[in-house]
Amino acid sequence: MTLTELSRRERKKEQTRRRIFEAAISLFREQGFEPTTVDDITEKADVGRGTFFNYFPRKESVLAYLSEERVALAEENAAALLEDRVPAREKLLDIYTFAASAYTEDRELSRYVFNEWMQRAFQPAQEAGKRWHALVVAVLEQGQTSGEFRTDVSPDEMESLLSAVYISTLYYWLMCPVGVEATADFPLLEGLRSRIALVVDGIGAKGGRP
Repeated sequence: MTLTELSRRERKKEQTRRRIFEAAISLFREQGFEPTTVDDITEKADVGRGTFFNYFPRKESVLAYLSEERVALAEENAAALLEDRVPAREKLLDIYTFAASAYTEDRELSRYVFNEWMQRAFQPAQEAGKRWHALVVAVLEQGQTSGEFRTDVSPDEMESLLSAVYISTLYYWLMCPVGVEATADFPLLEGLRSRIALVVDGIGAKGGRP
């Protein structure tokens, strides 16, 4: 098989995967995640059940693909972000706010996306998570080099702390009933930005040893 034929084959496979994904997300939003069956998805995508399972081992795997797409989108902007001359502090706030903004598009569906993401988050082979970690660490290293962040704490440890705040804030907003007074008026993006800012300021060079 020539490289051209292989490339065409890979493009066709990705187009099929994308068609299944888009059909599934459309159905999840129309009728809910739980009521939607694999048969519903294959009918809408016009593919066989076997084709579905070639690309997605189970229905929940579609949600994992959605999470990976969001990471890929952040990566597309990574080069420009790292070259930008704005302070590393602002870059971190923008990265986490951008990531959380996708969850506001469909709160109900995002609950399932979040649950699926958390089930895979600590798996050693979780590539999307590794790439996200690398992006944040790169910004933290920039901040250390520029003197913004303290150097007695490793970028890996800083990233773990920031991600813990990110995850807990998302969980609070997604999982608590909308009618609960404590969360009814909680603005996810503004609230997350404020919490991440507290952590970022805590790892600032002025707050730690040089």
